[in-house]
Amino acid sequence: MNKVLLLVAALAALALSGPAFAQEAPEGAPADDEGAEAPAEKMSDDSATEAEKALEEDLDLFWGKRREVKVVQKRLYEKDGRIELSVPTLSIIPNDDFIVYYPIGGRVGYHFSEAFMVEASFSYAIQVESDLAGFLEAEGIGLKRADIQEKINYYYNIDLLWAPIYGKISLLGLKLTHFETYIGLGFGIFHNTEFPASNPDGNEVVKPSGNTVLGFRWFINDNFNIRTEYRQFFFQKFQGGVSIPVELSLGLGIII
Repeated sequence: MNKVLLLVAALAALALSGPAFAQEAPEGAPADDEGAEAPAEKMSDDSATEAEKALEEDLDLFWGKRREVKVVQKRLYEKDGRIELSVPTLSIIPNDDFIVYYPIGGRVGYHFSEAFMVEASFSYAIQVESDLAGFLEAEGIGLKRADIQEKINYYYNIDLLWAPIYGKISLLGLKLTHFETYIGLGFGIFHNTEFPASNPDGNEVVKPSGNTVLGFRWFINDNFNIRTEYRQFFFQKFQGGVSIPVELSLGLGIII
């Protein structure tokens, strides 16, 4: 009898413990699923990071090409070993009190490299009375011979020019114009007339001179260009001192 009771108690204990084991199993299962999801999320994050890096590299390449600054690597118009004529060259010397000079002449030069050129020039100075001289004459004051001590007749020079800057500029967004900037030094001869008190008719004199140059060459095509220049001359003034006529010029350049 006692054995039968013990057997029934054991079967009852087994029956009660079965649902408990069944209920614990689901609690463990989600834990295993969460553990499995963690590596998957990590792999997904790594993949997204790699994709973002690749996208950033592609964008850098794209914008790098769009922002690339293009420079002039080769001259469109070459001058090395060529001769250049500037005929005619029209100029003005405006810094005399009583006479405005309008020199007209020509120039010829040789480009022994793209940057350097030697050039010879000649100008004949047309003389026109200044506004101040006209005013003095109109008012009856007149001009004394001592006021006009010297006149420029004509002059010629040899210059060494250096063109360190070459580029292009857009004109109103319609056309690209190529240009270069040059500077130079030179020497020459001025043929002037001096008016000493002893000779009111004047004496013809020859004076050595020096000059500096700042100019621009505006290319039209391979053979033609427009030259604009500023030249500062120096020579000994009558009765002492230094005369400093300033020449502004415009010329047509022909490269052959």
